[in-house]
Amino acid sequence: MSKAQLLTTLLFLLTFMNQAMSLESAAKNNNLTPEHLLKQELLLNQLIENIHLLQIDFLNKDARMKMQDNLALLNQSIPALPEKSNDQETSKLLSSTLSLWPIISRHAAWMADLPAHSRPPEATTLLLALARLDRKLLLLRQEILTSKPHKNEKLDFLEQALLMQRLSRHYLSLTLSELNEDKSASGRLQLQTLARHFEQKLSRLGQEYGDHAHAAKPIKQAQVTWNFIKVGLEQFPDKPIPEMIARYGSSVVKRMTSAHKMF
Repeated sequence: MSKAQLLTTLLFLLTFMNQAMSLESAAKNNNLTPEHLLKQELLLNQLIENIHLLQIDFLNKDARMKMQDNLALLNQSIPALPEKSNDQETSKLLSSTLSLWPIISRHAAWMADLPAHSRPPEATTLLLALARLDRKLLLLRQEILTSKPHKNEKLDFLEQALLMQRLSRHYLSLTLSELNEDKSASGRLQLQTLARHFEQKLSRLGQEYGDHAHAAKPIKQAQVTWNFIKVGLEQFPDKPIPEMIARYGSSVVKRMTSAHKMF
């Protein structure tokens, strides 16, 4: 091969590598939008919810399967986040998020793979780590919204879905505490506050999109489902119904994410 041909080949390879790196960088930047981060928060809260369900009943096959599905999706999406950003605070949050996830993933995978006849393992440390990661994703989303406002994004429905997940997760946590006779008046008050906040926001969505050609239907369906959830919440802690709350909550999340796709 002549020197000219070798030089041409090297230039081609360098150009190809630069294009590949640019594409990878662009893909990772797409993973740092408020919408993408909201979806990761939803997945993470679903994981926490299913861990609580397994703590309540380790024979719950549905919770175990969903937990494994959550892990599989998060094992793809969390490591795909960019390692750094132009903003120093965002870079710190990204670094701590990426370093925390492998530890959580291994611990959660170990729990999901335990035989169903085993006793529920202690999950306090895992749940604390998950709560910490959940907080970091929230702060990361807030940083992105502050530095680069995405004015054209309609995130109301995803935010409502996440609020439902947090409400359901808190209910399951309280149920577990009640079963362990660790009663918490402040926890019940927080549950009531979350429920009131959710209902108010759902009502506003109904008023804003009640006449929308496509979004009106899933909102009305979510409102009907919420009425069942609300009755269950009012009966707590006398009549805990964790699986029903989780199932109905999941239905509301699906309605809200469905409405989001219409914008």
